[in-house]
Amino acid sequence: MTKYRKGELVFLEGDIPKYLHILLRGIAKVYRIDPEGRELVIHRFKGISLIAEMANIKGIPFPANCIMETDGVILKVDFQKFQKFLTHKGVCLEIISSLLEKINLLYGLIEDSFVLDTETRIAKFIYENPHLLEKEKAYKIAEMLRIRPETFSRKLKKFKQLGVIEKKGKKFVVKNRELLRKFYSW
Repeated sequence: MTKYRKGELVFLEGDIPKYLHILLRGIAKVYRIDPEGRELVIHRFKGISLIAEMANIKGIPFPANCIMETDGVILKVDFQKFQKFLTHKGVCLEIISSLLEKINLLYGLIEDSFVLDTETRIAKFIYENPHLLEKEKAYKIAEMLRIRPETFSRKLKKFKQLGVIEKKGKKFVVKNRELLRKFYSW
């Protein structure tokens, strides 16, 4: 087990994977940098999760970077030794389950990004994750939705005017979640 501090790099895009990374505690962010130097967050993993197991299984370099967003613990398992255990049905099913979760995540990202306009994506996010709107900082939610913070802020003002959300202190809280379904369809 390896302890990581907030902000510490776990691996870099292009590194050759030697270990299967199992996040036990904390939050790890997997991201890429686009040609303009902007960070594109692929996903935030919370313990217990496998991280970038596809790179191990396919024998390819890591396709993205990984950094800890909080202090945490990662179990690093020598993948060559671990391969012997892959013949056990339970282990294979867990890995397949993890990969299927990631496929569903990517499917949702693709669907939301290409089918829904920005305002509807935000409405859907608030409808499905009211607790995150109340807990997370606006720039982090904008990052999750892959939109600019300014755009997110403008849309929040509109949702406030519609009576969907209200501001309490520095955070927004959901006032009437069902109004989102009335005004938007996804």
